[in-house]
Amino acid sequence: MKWQCIWPTAGLWLLALGLAGAAPVTALEPLVAALEPISLRTALARPLPGALRTVVVPAREDAVLGLTHLSREEFAATGLDWDQFMARAAAAATRLLVTLKPVVERDASGQIAYIKLRGERPFSASVVLSPRLLPLFQGVLGDRLVALMPDRQTVYLFSRNFGAFQAFGQKIIDEHADTVYPCSIEAFEISPDGLKCIGGFDDGAAPLAEATAVPPAGAQAPPRAELPRPKPPASRPAKPKLDPR
Repeated sequence: MKWQCIWPTAGLWLLALGLAGAAPVTALEPLVAALEPISLRTALARPLPGALRTVVVPAREDAVLGLTHLSREEFAATGLDWDQFMARAAAAATRLLVTLKPVVERDASGQIAYIKLRGERPFSASVVLSPRLLPLFQGVLGDRLVALMPDRQTVYLFSRNFGAFQAFGQKIIDEHADTVYPCSIEAFEISPDGLKCIGGFDDGAAPLAEATAVPPAGAQAPPRAELPRPKPPASRPAKPKLDPR
């Protein structure tokens, strides 16, 4: 399919964004959002907006382990409520975002098919929470983006105005299954209204329960329900389609 828009060249675009020469940030972040599958059953997990299988967990960057999830006591000790935590996590995501160099992939006609962001830091997928992400990329992808995050270090960005991300289903499922640190097989729209899940690719696993919310300060956490462990399907469809929400 040929797109009707004329995009600026990748070189000029990167120059305009000022990302090509960005200096890497080396200080460890004390408070970040870890994005991961609900099946990991991590304490303090809350679902991303509209998501059924992807949660956000308070964490800190760790020089040895990469990321360490905060315990309930550690989260309470921050003195932050959930909204304040998310604001801090978004700021950390922005500091990381501006150090990443986008990789532009083109289709057979030479038009931009998608943009890949990959970082070595273990919370790289959380750049989807940064308020700067949409302004940085809307000049080439439009004002509605689709983000796919198969592992916690990789983000694929597509234009929501086209259906190219639909063909990525099997790739996302495979990368999610093969990585040591999986993130999501759901698709997220990023627009001026914020981040929301628009569906998930079907990997054959059984539906999972909702994530456990953060209890009020001082409250005893309710017992966590056991979530079923997904079983690999006998066979996968050749081209998984997005299950819309």
